[in-house]
Amino acid sequence: MMIDLKVKDFMTHQPPQITSTALLADAVSTIESSDQDSAVVVDDNQVVGILSERDCLKTLISNSYYCDGAPHVSEFMKTSIKTVESEDNILDLANNVVNGTSGFCDQTCFPVMQHGVFVGLIGVKGLVEALNKYYKSCLHKATS
Repeated sequence: MMIDLKVKDFMTHQPPQITSTALLADAVSTIESSDQDSAVVVDDNQVVGILSERDCLKTLISNSYYCDGAPHVSEFMKTSIKTVESEDNILDLANNVVNGTSGFCDQTCFPVMQHGVFVGLIGVKGLVEALNKYYKSCLHKATS
C-alpha cells in the first residue's frame, strides 16, 4: 500500500512564471533556464494558464524559418488546465495522468494550489521521482 506521499513534498516551489503578455521568445528563454518543460502563466497573481515547450514548437518553427512576427504567450498557452492541491496524494495524481482521467492526459505539469493560492508546480518528472523513491524503499525492505 502506498504511504502518504504528498504533492507538496515533490513539487517545484519556485517554478518558471510568465505573463500572458510576454513575448514567446522571452517565455521560451524562461522555460529553458529552468528544469521544467513548462511555465505557469500568471496575471494579477492568478494562474491563467500553462505554456509548454511543445506549445511553442510550431510557432518557433514557422517564425524561425520566416523570421517574422513577435507572438505573445496568450496566443499559445493552454487556458483550460487542471490544478492540484498541495495535500493531494502522488499515487492518485499519477493514476489520473496515466489513465487520462478528466483531462489530466492533456498536461505534463500541474500548478499546485494551497487554499486557493498558487504555491508550486509538479510535473510528470516529479511524479516519477516520488514513485521511484517509494519503489526503491520497497525493494530495500524486500531484500533486507
